[in-house]
Amino acid sequence: MAAPEVPLPPGEEQGLPDMEMPSAEKLLELLNQMEGISEEDREELRKELFIRQHMMDPPVPGVFTNQALMLLIMLGIVALIFVFFGYKLYKSLKERERKREEKRKMKQQKKKK
Repeated sequence: MAAPEVPLPPGEEQGLPDMEMPSAEKLLELLNQMEGISEEDREELRKELFIRQHMMDPPVPGVFTNQALMLLIMLGIVALIFVFFGYKLYKSLKERERKREEKRKMKQQKKKK
């Protein structure tokens, strides 16, 4: 017969609330003490522990992360697009104004003749 489930107090998750995650050194020490595990498996577990430990290291403050760098690149590209179309619009408006001026001058010259 299975033991009845005890409801958790509100706000507590499953697991032990006061238990902390062991440090990498502690896990390596426990790994070395394990019996019945081959040396290859130990080495593989050490590598995975090393990789996970470095993946969980907090980023150094003041240094750009990949996400911040990607955001700056995207914002730069958007800004360049706006500058490009703004320049084209400015050039088009100036050209239109120049043509109007030329047309007006041609009309004035025809009236003088």
